Amino acid sequence: MSNQQSVERHLIVVLGAIACIAVLGVLAILPYRLYMRDIRQASVDAHRVSRVVHTALSRLLLDEHATEQDVADLINRFQGIADLEIRLRQLPEGEVHPAATSGKGSSTRDDTDLTYVSPPIIDREGHTWLASMYFDLSAMKQRSLRLIIDLVLAVVLGSLAFSLVIFLLVRRSLIDPIRQVTREIERIADAGPGSSPSLGLPEFESREMAGLAQAVSRACATK
Repeated sequence: MSNQQSVERHLIVVLGAIACIAVLGVLAILPYRLYMRDIRQASVDAHRVSRVVHTALSRLLLDEHATEQDVADLINRFQGIADLEIRLRQLPEGEVHPAATSGKGSSTRDDTDLTYVSPPIIDREGHTWLASMYFDLSAMKQRSLRLIIDLVLAVVLGSLAFSLVIFLLVRRSLIDPIRQVTREIERIADAGPGSSPSLGLPEFESREMAGLAQAVSRACATK
C-alpha cells in the first residue's frame, strides 16, 4: 500500500505536464513567428522610407539651383525624422554597383541592421549617385521580445490557473468523496463484533458518488 501513489498525486503530475507542454509549445512557435512578423513589417516600412528618400534626392540632384548644402540639409532632415543613417556617394567612372545594374535597389539584413541601397540617381551633369540607408532595428527587436515575454507569462499563468481549477474540481467531486467513503468503511470494519454502527455518509452532488454511497450503505446494512 505504501508503494502506491494517490490519485491526487497522479492528477498533479498530469496537470503539471499539460501546463509544461503548453508553455514549451508557445516557446517553440510563438517567439520566432512574432519576431519574423516584426522584421518583415520593419523591412516593408524601411523600403517605403527609402523610396521617399530616393525620390527626394533625385529631384534635388536634378535641380539646377540646388547646392551641396541643400543636399546635406535634406539628408539631415530625413535622418531627424526617421531612425536611419543616409550616405550619399558618387560612383567613380567604371565602377558598377549591383543596385545600378538592376535599377531596383538592393537590401541586406544582419540581425538588427537593415541596409538599403537605392537605385542609381543621375544628376544634371550626368554623374551617378548611390544613396545607402542604414536602419537600426534593435528598438523593434526589444519591443518584440517584450511582447513575447508578456505572452509567455500570460500562457504560464493561464496554464497554472487552468490546472489549479481542474485539480480543485476533481478533488472536490471525486477525491474528497472517495476519502469520505473510505473512512466510513474503515470505521465500520473496525467496529467490534455484534455492533451495528450506522453509516454516516453525506449526500454527494455527483450521480456516480451518490450511487457508490448507496451501494456501500446496502452492503453495510447486510453485514
